[in-house]
Amino acid sequence: MNIITKIVILAFIFAILSLLLKSYRAEFVFLLRVFVVMLGFSLIIDYISNFVSELLTIFTAFNIQSEHISLMLKIIATAIVADVAADTLIDVGEVSVANIILLISKFIILFMTMPVLNTLIIFCLKFIT
Repeated sequence: MNIITKIVILAFIFAILSLLLKSYRAEFVFLLRVFVVMLGFSLIIDYISNFVSELLTIFTAFNIQSEHISLMLKIIATAIVADVAADTLIDVGEVSVANIILLISKFIILFMTMPVLNTLIIFCLKFIT
């Protein structure tokens, strides 16, 4: 069974269990959602590992510094975590908190990219002069 089939089956099982739990104990739906997200990430961990190794190969071929690689992976992880947290908060009904989480994550990503922007500016200045 391929990964997409597993994820779709997991989503359908979550939907059915979520509907059943909402009628009896709505507070457990949040815990079920967290469990399904963690299980979903565990299903794709091998794909993430392959992605990172391919990314390292590409960056090594172009002589890009390793600090930029780790920074890029941190930015991707920050965006994914913020998106999952915001979606969970929206499902719970806390839309305003979800929007604040997304805004804060955008600022964090902006601050994280400052070293890359600095390197880019230095490279452009060397190229121009």
